[in-house]
Amino acid sequence: MLIVGHRGAKGEAPENTLSGFKYLKSLGVTALELDIHVSKDKLLVVIHDENLERTTTGIGLVKDHKAMELAALNACHYFSDWPNVDGVPLLQDVLATVSDFVHFQLEVKVKDAEDYKIVGRELAKLWPQFSQRMVTTSFNTDYLAYIQQHYSHIKRGLLVEDDFTGDIIALAQQLHCQLIAPHHHLLNKTLIDTAHQQNLTVSTWTVNDIQRMRELEAMGIDSLITDYPSLAIKTFNI
Repeated sequence: MLIVGHRGAKGEAPENTLSGFKYLKSLGVTALELDIHVSKDKLLVVIHDENLERTTTGIGLVKDHKAMELAALNACHYFSDWPNVDGVPLLQDVLATVSDFVHFQLEVKVKDAEDYKIVGRELAKLWPQFSQRMVTTSFNTDYLAYIQQHYSHIKRGLLVEDDFTGDIIALAQQLHCQLIAPHHHLLNKTLIDTAHQQNLTVSTWTVNDIQRMRELEAMGIDSLITDYPSLAIKTFNI
């Protein structure tokens, strides 16, 4: 089972920041989940929310700011006693910083069809270097369908909210995904085994409880996304 740092190490370091990703690396964890938006000047930036207020010193929507403006913000200020001051990073800078990581889950947050084109084009540029280690994930089935249609060589993962009542595997197959990442409350051994029989990799989010981590490992989960990677390290003696 692979331990994946959620937005780096969301519970231990400022999320989606270069120093947060470096912190994750310092723990010895080399699998990362992060979030992608598109800036005003059509670059891929790493931030979870569509607005800036929760995690940065900025105001307004990410899409209304150029990447250089986003980089000039403080995306660590909300994390008490954190020594670094980082802005909102470009995806390319994140990948350069942790280029030796073994696994990347890139959650795409965009909702606009024009942004699908931008994301697809940029991920295609990265694919030759990261193809065996990278999957683009989303809750947005329209985005996943677009990538399947135009960039079918890029690995895709279906994210599933905890209130989903449909057939996860059938939906993933309809979208030709290679990975499913349901909320951990939706998972059981039967679902995981069935997914594996259908050649689907199974990840899950966001698991911060030791007992649940152990239960999921026993079920045969492939990877587990957590806010507290140091907790997972201690739990599994990594």
